[in-house]
Amino acid sequence: MATSKVEDVFDESVSDIGVGSKELEKLKTNLQKEGFRTGLSVGQERELQTGFNEAFSGSVALLKKVSTVRGQICSYLALNHINRGDQTAISEEVQNHLEDLLQKVQDFEHTCLEKELLTAEKIAQLETEVDKKVVEFQSQLHRILK
Repeated sequence: MATSKVEDVFDESVSDIGVGSKELEKLKTNLQKEGFRTGLSVGQERELQTGFNEAFSGSVALLKKVSTVRGQICSYLALNHINRGDQTAISEEVQNHLEDLLQKVQDFEHTCLEKELLTAEKIAQLETEVDKKVVEFQSQLHRILK
């Protein structure tokens, strides 16, 4: 029988199953932790992407209305630039009013874009505000062009 510690290391009566079992448990625990981290990360990314997609599509729908008015004003200004000196050209006063209205529309767009993350209730309020402003801008445009 072996009496020193060196000889005990080589003793075949010591069970390798106990050592292997501990290593297996350690590997299992590490894999579970890594799996949890990966799952958490993937879940967070999906939620973030979903939130972005919803906010982006909502913003596009809102600002499309404002951008349509901006496009109308820009088209009148562009036509006036093309027809400068022609009888169809608009007066300088009308052009100045159009440019002022264009600036108001652009300022409103920037205000909408600078809004912080909104709750569903605040989004509904913003939709109402955008709809009112679009009607206001369109009526101003029609008054200017008459």
